[in-house]
Amino acid sequence: MKNFNDYKDNSRKENLKLESKVVHGANGVDPVTGAMSYPIYQTATFKHHSIEDKSGYNYARCINPTREELERTMCILEEGNRAYAVNSGMAAVSLVLSLLKPGDHLIYSDDVYGGTCREVNEVLTPYKINSDSIDLSDLELLKRTITPNTKMIFIETPTNPMMKVADISAISKIAHENSAIVVVDNTFLTPYFQRPLTLGADIVVHSGTKYLGGHNDVLAGIVVVKDKDIGEKLEIQNYIYGAGLRTNGFMDITKRYKNTCFKNE
Repeated sequence: MKNFNDYKDNSRKENLKLESKVVHGANGVDPVTGAMSYPIYQTATFKHHSIEDKSGYNYARCINPTREELERTMCILEEGNRAYAVNSGMAAVSLVLSLLKPGDHLIYSDDVYGGTCREVNEVLTPYKINSDSIDLSDLELLKRTITPNTKMIFIETPTNPMMKVADISAISKIAHENSAIVVVDNTFLTPYFQRPLTLGADIVVHSGTKYLGGHNDVLAGIVVVKDKDIGEKLEIQNYIYGAGLRTNGFMDITKRYKNTCFKNE
């Protein structure tokens, strides 16, 4: 079995339009059997051929071929380097915010999703991670709010529920000039309408429950990163937290998003 740990070891399908990328997926078919409908691997563990000849898979908390297909598909759609499919949108947000350490400073949208706001107030603040919630459409206010300890700017655009919009490119430029990373919650627009990594953002998060899923019957979250080093940090955190998306959500998201794309035509 081919080892898919290296995202760049597979076609990025750069010559295809987004709709075709969605239809084909990353690998598209099962690499072993050729099954046109990608199998759902419900195993917890994987057998190696030998100590020297490993399959590339070990424990489902860390890696699963079906989850990996979804992750690599989202990586292609968002034009990122690594992706992680997790159990909910808040699991995705929590995974990303785990990059912050005590003493760091976070700036985030003033109309951010309620769950994200609770995460900041109930989890980050007790750990001495400072934060400011501001109107990120005001770039001068952003410049005044940044401190030497600002490590992350978390943008939700459009916001939930007021649909406020922020300039990802301009904010990314300001952030990078101050050695901060930019995270964009792309739940409302999905990569069909907006690809933040191409606009300068470093990380994209999704609640797959909403427009990616499209039918209110899937609970899932997605994280896509542009930088390899950030991806490796999140990979370790993801393994530790055990946040990987459960088996029955893997292909639901892929199939639902295909429908959503064509409904948007």
